[in-house]
Amino acid sequence: MDIIHEKAPREAVGRDTMVRFRMQFQAAAFAALEILSGKEVDRVYCDYHDDFVVRRTVAGVVEYHFFQVKTKGRANQQWDIDGVFALKKTGELDTAEKLEAIRSSIAGKLFVHTVEFGDQCREVTILSNVHFKDEVHNLVADLAAGTSSKKYTRQLIEKFAAIVSPDQPLSPEQLEAARQKLTLLPGVQYIGDTLEAFGIAAHNAIWKHSEIELHQREVERIARSLVTLVEEKSCAPISGLSKTDIDLATGVGLEDLLQVLSISTQVYQTLLQGGDSAAIKAASVLQRKLKEAGATEPMIEAASRAKVSWDVWVRSARHTFPDFTFNLLLDEIDKKCKAWLLGGGVLADLENFVQEILDSSIGKKFSALDTDLVFGGFCATIVRRATR
Repeated sequence: MDIIHEKAPREAVGRDTMVRFRMQFQAAAFAALEILSGKEVDRVYCDYHDDFVVRRTVAGVVEYHFFQVKTKGRANQQWDIDGVFALKKTGELDTAEKLEAIRSSIAGKLFVHTVEFGDQCREVTILSNVHFKDEVHNLVADLAAGTSSKKYTRQLIEKFAAIVSPDQPLSPEQLEAARQKLTLLPGVQYIGDTLEAFGIAAHNAIWKHSEIELHQREVERIARSLVTLVEEKSCAPISGLSKTDIDLATGVGLEDLLQVLSISTQVYQTLLQGGDSAAIKAASVLQRKLKEAGATEPMIEAASRAKVSWDVWVRSARHTFPDFTFNLLLDEIDKKCKAWLLGGGVLADLENFVQEILDSSIGKKFSALDTDLVFGGFCATIVRRATR
């Protein structure tokens, strides 16, 4: 019998470390999904300056949100003041060593960002799979308020400048702003030893930010791909790279997410530039339906351009033709599209359906209609029916 399993392994730290790294990757990947909303968040940096950093652009101003991911092996464990701040509840905060210990603590390293990045540091957060003791929450709140009934907290407030900025004097306003930027994110459920919980959370987040519907098999693939993407970004060498190349090497952006979701960047950009407010959703629907029908990538790109042309024409036609006549055309296209989808959505049949619209009595009332424009109408209808 092989006795390797009968002996206790000498070193298990590496295995535990990898589990914790995977949780860090999951947390960063989940944060990156907000990029899909197309609002403030546009990039998430992985293991660059901190475990991960979320970049936002608010009213034209770039802001950074720094995250430390700290985990424990058992769900019933909690973080205490010593673990988060390296702060003792008794004694005096009166030596350089004690100040350095706080500066090197989990919270201390985050507070240093508030000084180094100034106003561009939006927030600093400790994210964990377990909870924080009430004493930690109370300390964070007292720091923000600038006052406390606890002696150890009052000492921390008094020594705060010496801790976070020993070499650079800060104004009272800068110190107050820095103290208020620390937040806690406890008991996060989307990070764990396996990808199961992350996959569920990622599925919900993708729907929330883009309304893209996913099959279960896709959820599993996307969850793995997202975590792998963050891992690759976290390990990429950056020595000697330009600022632009560092962005690409360490940061997850929209194009990375589109690739994971199997959405063509070209199709998305075409729809976005055409004024489609839900370009990611539209691109996803078009690609799925047309790929199922047997369309090639160039065909799908042509379909996106046709949809944009249709959308532009519709905006003008609504004011040119009587509502009744125009709505009859839309209804006829919708019926043909429904029939095509119910018939299995075969690509070879699509041209016949388009031609039937052009040859119909209602179609002939619109002289501008041609094959490409009606095809764009079908594409728009496919997307609209998928959003009902």
